[in-house]
Amino acid sequence: MMSVGWRRGVAAAALAMGSWSSGILGQAASAGTSSVAARDDSIASALRNWSRAGSLSGLRWPRFPYYRDELEGLYSPVAWRTVWIANGRPTAEARAVLDLLATATERGLRPEDYDVPALRRRFETLTEMARLPAEDVAWFDLAMSIGLLRHLSDVHIGRVNPKYVAVGINIERKKLDLARFVRDAIARGRVAELVRDAEPKFVQYRNLKTVYARYRALIADSTLPTVKLSRAVRPGDSLDVIGPLERRLVAFGDLSGDAVALANTSRVYSASTAAAVARFQERHGLAPDSVLGPATVAALNVSPARRARQIELALERIRWLPALDAGPFVVVNVPGFTLYAFDTLGTTGTPTLTMNVVVGRADVGRRTPLFMRDMRYVVFRPYWVIPPGILTRETLPAVRRDARYLTRNNMELYQGSGDTGPNMPATAANIARVGRGGVGIRQRPGPHNALGLAKFIFPNDHNVYMHGTPDTELFARTRRDFSHGCIRLEDPARFAEWVMRDPSAWSIERVRQAMEGNPSQRVDLVRALSVVIYYATALVRPDGVPEFLPDIYGHDARLERELAGGYPFRP
Repeated sequence: MMSVGWRRGVAAAALAMGSWSSGILGQAASAGTSSVAARDDSIASALRNWSRAGSLSGLRWPRFPYYRDELEGLYSPVAWRTVWIANGRPTAEARAVLDLLATATERGLRPEDYDVPALRRRFETLTEMARLPAEDVAWFDLAMSIGLLRHLSDVHIGRVNPKYVAVGINIERKKLDLARFVRDAIARGRVAELVRDAEPKFVQYRNLKTVYARYRALIADSTLPTVKLSRAVRPGDSLDVIGPLERRLVAFGDLSGDAVALANTSRVYSASTAAAVARFQERHGLAPDSVLGPATVAALNVSPARRARQIELALERIRWLPALDAGPFVVVNVPGFTLYAFDTLGTTGTPTLTMNVVVGRADVGRRTPLFMRDMRYVVFRPYWVIPPGILTRETLPAVRRDARYLTRNNMELYQGSGDTGPNMPATAANIARVGRGGVGIRQRPGPHNALGLAKFIFPNDHNVYMHGTPDTELFARTRRDFSHGCIRLEDPARFAEWVMRDPSAWSIERVRQAMEGNPSQRVDLVRALSVVIYYATALVRPDGVPEFLPDIYGHDARLERELAGGYPFRP
């Protein structure tokens, strides 16, 4: 029989052993907790330091100076803990972000600019391995955030600030609070919708993306032939290269494949193929005469890759625009020589009013500037106040050469405001004052006035406006860059009726009465409307047919040079 003392001794020993083992386990748990905390602190420190430095090695574009504030806003509220990794593994949101970035090509952008290949590899490594160095975890998380912030900014406001390519549109007003935008999407489970929420809502933007996919598919077709001609060919002429011609017309959507299959096999430039060529010409800024001349053949042979690039540049420019969903607005596409007036954004992208316009010449100094302003008023039967440049270069020298120049052109001297100031006698002394300033020259209102019978004012530093013209024959031409920079309207009466937006007070008859009456009349708009002087060499009509236009001012080339520099783009 065991003694009570022995049993007490065993119990005491067991108690001592239990206390010892509990102490050892407690110390181990405490050390583990301390290790996790130290690792979290290392990750947080790396995230904070790299973010504030504005640079992360290993990225395609390592420098990100313009996203430091956004990263601070994204990470500082969570004490610089990882956003895309939880419990050592990438989150479902991380996978959704990678999937979004991988589809950047659909939007005319490049996944590699957002480091998708490197992020995919890191994602797989983090998914498969139990534990990676703290620095690797921090790199992946920060690179994910940088790629996403860059892409969201790119699809919302574009990569290049328009002010650096001489476009007067202020993107500052539409910038997103990207950190809040991303945090809210994570909290609401909408990470997959981030890009859709950030992209422009214009129908034109959506249609351009659809056409872009078609041209990307054509890029992959290495069998697409070129058309080689040494002479102009007209309908009915023999044509040895009918096969390559029809192949390209079918690929571009101007000729039905069934029509080719049913056509005769002779080497004749047939009526059906000629009609397809005319369709191609009309949507490529060429005279639709069906003649296969050098300009048409050159346009036919432009590569699908080049057309896709034009679409990418058009998408970039749309991203600069504000929402324009608050009311009516006007867009003038300079290389298309066309005005589009919209009552609302609508769901089809169809303008309420479309008309031909004449824009500034391609010579430097006479080009129509690109900008956005609000139209404020209309002047019926306006004076043409000769702008300083034209006055110095053209009008004043002509007056000095010809004493009757002012009379023959219905012009007069004036002092003060060009629209309301008193006229002055055309004495030699007063003409001399024109050269020194203080006295100007203007053309009196009337049907032969250079501005026609109406002008539309949206105040701007360029002194550019829209107006009528007595030279109406120019609107029948395919290429219409003939002005000194202002925009001439094919039908100012119809445009005025739309601008006034009051059919009861300003019917087309009332507009014409104001244009044909005696006094000059200024009418302020009840509500200002937005005017965008725009530049796109690729666009899509409401019926889905794409147009590609010549880069008459070289603005595409200039934008390409800016884009070629890569990140970081200037803010």
